[in-house]
Amino acid sequence: MAHPFTRDVWGIMGMPLDNVDLAGAAALVERAVETRERLSFVTPNVNWLVRALEDPTAMQQIVNADLSLADGAPVVRLARQLGMPLKERVAGSDLFERLRRDTRAEAKPIRVFFFGGRDGAADAACSVLAAEGGRIVPAGWHNPGFGTVAEMTTPDIRAKINAAKPDFVLVALGAAKGQAWIEANLEALEAPVIAHLGAVVDFVAGTIKRAPSLVSRMGLEWAWRIVAEPSLWKRYWVDGKALISLTRGRMKPLKKAAKVGAPPNLFAEITPDGDRTRIAFQGEAVAATRNIMRDTFITVVGGQGGVLVDLQAVTAIDAAAIGQIRLLEKAMTSRGEALEIILPPHLQNIAVAAGLEPLLAA
Repeated sequence: MAHPFTRDVWGIMGMPLDNVDLAGAAALVERAVETRERLSFVTPNVNWLVRALEDPTAMQQIVNADLSLADGAPVVRLARQLGMPLKERVAGSDLFERLRRDTRAEAKPIRVFFFGGRDGAADAACSVLAAEGGRIVPAGWHNPGFGTVAEMTTPDIRAKINAAKPDFVLVALGAAKGQAWIEANLEALEAPVIAHLGAVVDFVAGTIKRAPSLVSRMGLEWAWRIVAEPSLWKRYWVDGKALISLTRGRMKPLKKAAKVGAPPNLFAEITPDGDRTRIAFQGEAVAATRNIMRDTFITVVGGQGGVLVDLQAVTAIDAAAIGQIRLLEKAMTSRGEALEIILPPHLQNIAVAAGLEPLLAA
């Protein structure tokens, strides 16, 4: 991906989400295939959001991704409640289908390698795509079975995938294990695009039928999936209860912290602080002043050492500003440097509500 601050990212309860529609997401995949620039993307749904709020590792995986797409009606509703002008839900299956059904003359082929899935599903999916002779070209498949991430991370497996010369590695191992596998193998894989899109393998193979578009638009795809896969009801029930519990105590402080009175403004002061850089903000860190925060972060991210973001003089902070902090975190992590933040007493609850506690300065 290009410079991370080119992304329109918002922090929904701390989880980064890109404000991009289906056409925009497809264009990003196409650009990555053409330029060979890495695009590792995630598609957070309710299960993803619950795990991210409960497990800092899961949150970090979303932060590390190059693109985060809102896959799930509840995620879209939460985003809009927190002020994000989210264009639409972008499900991973919809994105794959858009690429698959693109018949434009200028639409270049995309070679896909399926990693994981139910027994026989990846092989069947490759056969379906080969018979179609369309834009998505099957590059190969590998079913690693039910081992650990470490057992699935071997030189032979990596070599097999790279030898197939795919443009897109589509992983289907279960979201948690799949994303862990991606992070463990990302640097060794040569394909520019990689994502965990588990159900897509079954949809392409025809072993599970996708919900009709009307059902999806109504936000009832979860019900359709339960009918198709009754075993999913328990996961959906557990995730639904967990989301209600987690959001009950988080939404109110996040909304309150985003409120501003007078027309907002934001000022930044950059000073050396030992072997790191301190950025002290004063004013309202909200959507209306996001560009000030973004430009300040761009100024410091190319330097040396860690960064301390001092928000003690900030009177308001919203999902747009939290999104910029997450982008700075991604940039700092990629170069192996630390990011810390300081929040004023009246915004301390935001650290919990937005999952920013690991970033708080000691």
